[in-house]
Amino acid sequence: MSSTTSTFFHSPVFLNESIDNLGIKEDGVYVDCTYGRGGHSKKILSKLGDKGRLLSLDKDLEAEEHAKKAFINDKRFKFIRANFSKINEIVEKIPTQVGSTVF
Repeated sequence: MSSTTSTFFHSPVFLNESIDNLGIKEDGVYVDCTYGRGGHSKKILSKLGDKGRLLSLDKDLEAEEHAKKAFINDKRFKFIRANFSKINEIVEKIPTQVGSTVF
């Protein structure tokens, strides 16, 4: 019996359109509720300045591992392993107003 390893890759649909519609400000705070493999998060971070912040959520352990590797040195980024259904509880703990959210 042989085993195979598959590599999962998801290309976000309407990536530019969805990010453009967030109205991102360089110093804003944003939430990506479904990190997946970081497509939306990467695009949001590319538009943030040094004072901007991004919080990304995903319930998947592999997503968390990916996020830690992809953005380990980016102080603007924080990952929380949680289902997006917990968004209200999580956002209440953020000491500043969230600009926009993407699902």
